[in-house]
Amino acid sequence: MSMSKFKQWLDTVDPYAIQRIAFYKAVFLATILTYVYWLFLPVSFTTFTAPFFIMSVYEIPGISSFKKKEQLLLFIGGSMMFVSVSFYLVYPFRVIFFFFSVAVLTGLYFLVLRYFYALKNLTMLVIATGAIVLSTEPPANLQVAYGFISSIALSVITALICLRIFPNQYLTIWNRALQKFILYFEEDIENSIKHDHNKPIREEIIHFEMVRHYQRLVGRKYILPTYRIAVYIRSIQLSLDNLYYEEKNEIFWLGVKNNLHTLRLNMAAYNHCDLADIGVVPTTKLQHYIWGCLCRAFIHWNKLCALRKS
Repeated sequence: MSMSKFKQWLDTVDPYAIQRIAFYKAVFLATILTYVYWLFLPVSFTTFTAPFFIMSVYEIPGISSFKKKEQLLLFIGGSMMFVSVSFYLVYPFRVIFFFFSVAVLTGLYFLVLRYFYALKNLTMLVIATGAIVLSTEPPANLQVAYGFISSIALSVITALICLRIFPNQYLTIWNRALQKFILYFEEDIENSIKHDHNKPIREEIIHFEMVRHYQRLVGRKYILPTYRIAVYIRSIQLSLDNLYYEEKNEIFWLGVKNNLHTLRLNMAAYNHCDLADIGVVPTTKLQHYIWGCLCRAFIHWNKLCALRKS
């Protein structure tokens, strides 16, 4: 397989580069954890590594703020600490353990529903991962339980520090999602001009939802221009529905489509690009509004490029 085909395959299976960025984070985190383990030698290797089996939920798009992501990591660490220690101490009393485990499962499930509704499967992941200590010998030993607590605390603190110092790559995800949205928006414009009602509405919604999810994660430096670019392009897309209520101006809409195409081609490399003349003067109120949105989108794109290179 050639390199170009490999990249094409990657873009197919990972269109927003979320998994690639998660992989870089995982390698970085695993490297740091190895050194931390060698340095501190935690009592329990099992409980030290256990939280990382479910930390992949950190990259789920439904969690759209750093505060929420850190709260999720702390919740995972705290719940695993409670499940591991309590299950280990109660497990020798088998009858009590059955009712206790059901109570913990129920309580944890409702906590997840209350604070992390998008991660309903998190309950079983925490229970399954926390229960791997049940065969630890000697059973129900307080010193061993303290070792579990210190090991989990060390791993969670290390993960929080590593994820904070890792370079923010969410602008790449936002960029790719907006490129995908514009690609289908171009198709939407072409179909509207031809009066083809096979609109890619589903694809547009999916890609713009990804833009929205990662909007707040791009970093303070980029949040304002990225927000404005997305809003102006979305406003043009919503204005397309009004095309059927006024005289169709194919030249104008083809000019809009060509400018969006130019913007999309320059997005991957963050190249500065200028708005091209569409060859016709906007005549209606709607056309003036769309042209204004397009101009502002290009202005803020160029500001974003300048910020990224500064």
